[in-house]
Amino acid sequence: MSVVRATPPVRHDLGNTRRARRSGAAQTASDVRFADADEIRRWDELILRSPDEGNVYRGSDNIAGMVVGGGTPVYLIVGGFAVIAFQVRVPVSGPLWVLIGPPVADVHDLIAAAREVAAFGARHGITAVRLRTQLRANANDEMALRAAGLRRTPTWLDDSTVLVDLRGSEHDVQARFKKRARKSIRRAAREFVVVDRVPATDDNCRVLYEMLDATSGGRFHIPSLATTTAVFQRYEQSGRGQLFLARHCGEVVVGAFVTTFGKTALYFGAGSVRKRPGDPTECGLGGSRAAYALQWEIMRWAREQGCEWYDLDGTPSSATITDESHQRHGVGQFKTAFSEEITDYLGAYQIDIRPGRAWTTRQLEICAGRVDESPLLNRLRRRPVRPNPDYVWLHPRRRSR
Repeated sequence: MSVVRATPPVRHDLGNTRRARRSGAAQTASDVRFADADEIRRWDELILRSPDEGNVYRGSDNIAGMVVGGGTPVYLIVGGFAVIAFQVRVPVSGPLWVLIGPPVADVHDLIAAAREVAAFGARHGITAVRLRTQLRANANDEMALRAAGLRRTPTWLDDSTVLVDLRGSEHDVQARFKKRARKSIRRAAREFVVVDRVPATDDNCRVLYEMLDATSGGRFHIPSLATTTAVFQRYEQSGRGQLFLARHCGEVVVGAFVTTFGKTALYFGAGSVRKRPGDPTECGLGGSRAAYALQWEIMRWAREQGCEWYDLDGTPSSATITDESHQRHGVGQFKTAFSEEITDYLGAYQIDIRPGRAWTTRQLEICAGRVDESPLLNRLRRRPVRPNPDYVWLHPRRRSR
């Protein structure tokens, strides 16, 4: 078993300061600085001290995974709190910072933090800064961000999710499910579905990866097998990850990898067998209800780890959850069987440092999105249409299996 052990590099030489000065951008940012070596060593501890208690995506294990996939981390201290950013180089228009955070109390703090990070980034030749906090969606806040000059941009994390309350006894947890979830868990037991907690060996990671790849069918980005395996093994080594495989009639039919950070577990990656080979649109679980049994075993494990919440990571928004034409309608119906409440986040916003170059970046994204959504162009490219394109610059174009 190969495990990612390397510490992500500290990236502090991030641009052409002289060029930034010529642009006339602000030169000081009193409340933003690079993290020092000791702070990076204690990164998870600092993230957990954040007012919002952080999340998996801001933790050291995920940072290491992004590095394996080609990402360049930037460790920042913003307003006294640890904030991870990734520097990405966009063709023609230049580098931008993508922040997972910062942890702020409200939209006014977010605007102030964005301006200070932008001023700091300007000193290092950055074109624009993107921020994605854990603030909940609010129409007034969206208006405030636009009025302050921030623009909505494609997100790199789901903007809506389902959070399952794991507090209380197992009976208490199941009592909060919809009736169909409880019935499906019992049905899976009668169908002799067995869910195993298995080690993240190369072979087990391959089993899950092949189901994930089949589920994707090229419709959304997934890392390579080597990267996926390394990331899963890193989480397992740190004690914050578990691989699950569910079997029906002796055959593996669905699996998942789950991670934890603080009091929350995250549904990090999953896949299932397909009804027909090569067709990613229909799962082949039939009436076994194996997916429900898998989720219940995940929740039992998460409770054992001391988690109080389970993030199912991605669903249609509260405004579109009942729309049967939505491309993820089935996913939303499945996940809301465990909790009816959908959590909508404010989403990703950008503050421009070099407006002309930032505009170019956005136009490149729009063009890439139209290509990904075009049936004709994708027939010529011999790849599936990506109805929800994930062309975000965080994903390197190179991909190996």
